Amino acid sequence: MNPHNALAWLNFFIADVRDGLGPYLGVFLKQHDFMESQIGLISTITSLCALLFAIPLGIFIDKTSHKKALIAFCILAIVFATLANYFYPHFGFTLLAQMSVALCGVCLAPAFAALTLGIVGLSDYSRQVSLNEAYKHAGTAFSALLSLGFAFYYGIGAIFVITALMGVFSLLFLSLIRSSSINHKVARGQEGDTSISLWEALSDKSVLILGAAMFCFHLSNAYMLPLLSQRAHPLGIDSSGAYAAATILIAQSTMIVISLVCMKILTRPHSLAVAPCFSQVYFILMALCFVALIVRGGIAAHFENLIGMVATQILDGIGAGITGVILPVLVAIMLRGSGHINAALACVMTLGSIGAALSGSLGGFIAQYYGYFYAYIALSCVAFAGLLLWIVSFKILETQRWWG
Repeated sequence: MNPHNALAWLNFFIADVRDGLGPYLGVFLKQHDFMESQIGLISTITSLCALLFAIPLGIFIDKTSHKKALIAFCILAIVFATLANYFYPHFGFTLLAQMSVALCGVCLAPAFAALTLGIVGLSDYSRQVSLNEAYKHAGTAFSALLSLGFAFYYGIGAIFVITALMGVFSLLFLSLIRSSSINHKVARGQEGDTSISLWEALSDKSVLILGAAMFCFHLSNAYMLPLLSQRAHPLGIDSSGAYAAATILIAQSTMIVISLVCMKILTRPHSLAVAPCFSQVYFILMALCFVALIVRGGIAAHFENLIGMVATQILDGIGAGITGVILPVLVAIMLRGSGHINAALACVMTLGSIGAALSGSLGGFIAQYYGYFYAYIALSCVAFAGLLLWIVSFKILETQRWWG
């Protein structure tokens, strides 16, 4: 199989694997008499582990020439940890299993970016990343539909089987990619024999600006969907979980379309992919992410009906769909020739993850004491702050020295 197509299908099947049980973990643990405090503690510890090891793993991915083996190991580790957790649903074992899933999941994102860049090169990187994202969102929607149907008839155990099968197909398509097709120098962004120091790469102004922007984006975005689902229950809209599933499917479907639209835009002659300089195209796309997030929060605050829910999730798909495509491409171009692209990508993603972790506390606190309206307004204000930061930083990004 053409490695471009193998990469796309690998992203399709890996979408369900990388998070393990994902949102179904809490349901499974409650069935085995876990307390809310225990579930919360597991979630906190695994999230902290992922944050602590994200950058070291990114550095390791830049160094290693065994990227296929690393991805295969992560897939197997997630599948085995998830299946073992089914048979041993005890606190200590669950904590270890979920820590394994979290560490492998945080490793897979930069590993996939490196694998893609090493195969297609910078000139075709934006197109392939867009295609990968479209397939990934399609895989997420597909697995959500499977999980919804099979879990209804066969119970939560069906989720474990689906995850294992998706892992098997992921390994199959990974095996179709020849190791000889991966250029490991290109995969880490090195051109020739020159590179810069790791500290120089991670402290680059453009990387820090992008990281701060992603911090604001995820601080605003991460808790909007949980708030939407939580508000549905007291309104009497739904309590079966179908409402939450519908919100996810709407967003994922939108992300598929947005990823393909981005592919068309970024593969035009003016694309950044062939020039180590900042482009208004990328600036506008990132700004659109924040604008969509601001409008999303405003609609969610004012409209509690079905139309409001659909609109907010379409806007979620626009923002998350664009960032999923342009983030790895922007980092690749910002650090072209540095030799530390994946470490920098992990750094930016870590800052975004910190924002996502704080989003629940910010949104939840305001929703509890002041109501959902003000929670959404506050999250929208964070997105507005991120937009201002991005606009103010444009001149810095435009004049910043690009490596290579």
